[in-house]
Amino acid sequence: MKTKNIIIYLIICLIIIAGIAVWNFNGFNKELQYSSRYKIMLNKDTGFKTKDVKKIVDDVLGNTRHFVQEVEIFGNAVSVVSEEMTEEQKNKIVEKFNEKYEDSELSTENVTITKIPSTRVKDIIKHFIVPGIITLVAISIYFLIKYKKLGIKTVLLNSILMPIIAEALLFSIIAITRLPLMRITFAIGIGVYFVTILVLTCIFENKNSKYIEEQKNKEE
Repeated sequence: MKTKNIIIYLIICLIIIAGIAVWNFNGFNKELQYSSRYKIMLNKDTGFKTKDVKKIVDDVLGNTRHFVQEVEIFGNAVSVVSEEMTEEQKNKIVEKFNEKYEDSELSTENVTITKIPSTRVKDIIKHFIVPGIITLVAISIYFLIKYKKLGIKTVLLNSILMPIIAEALLFSIIAITRLPLMRITFAIGIGVYFVTILVLTCIFENKNSKYIEEQKNKEE
């Protein structure tokens, strides 16, 4: 094995180990949708504009991470989700909402703050596990059938380990750099998975072509 390859493998191992350590002590930096958060519900039978509620919430919560989301098909209710929310802030939001819409029947007593615990990473990724395993097994079988002349052990190890290492490297970098763990992160993870498979296919094709060429030369 070339010294350059050894250095690359060592760097990858160190990054993965560091990522595991950071995840073990600090976890991932999750987006608000997945982290511990507080939620209130605002509604009005005659409806309202969500952008007006967003402006009210922005004024009250300031730089605190938050978002406003419609929850009713007819646009007569929204949820306000924030990483922090006090009773005073909740009351201000309700009061400003009532000021904006004079026909509103909301009261500070009827609007309660609900605390939502942080979503566990394993609960986030569980929907990807079974499809990922099925895809990995199917691709590994395909590689074994097509490139069996390169050695069953070599093909099998590479087709299983390389995608796993690539995903571990990606999420280790995310953990170390404290990039937010969000829905797009998993889309990127799927992209990395397929790029890894494409790279493996190119490597196997190259080795297979060399093998066939060597066999032809031996026959001649």
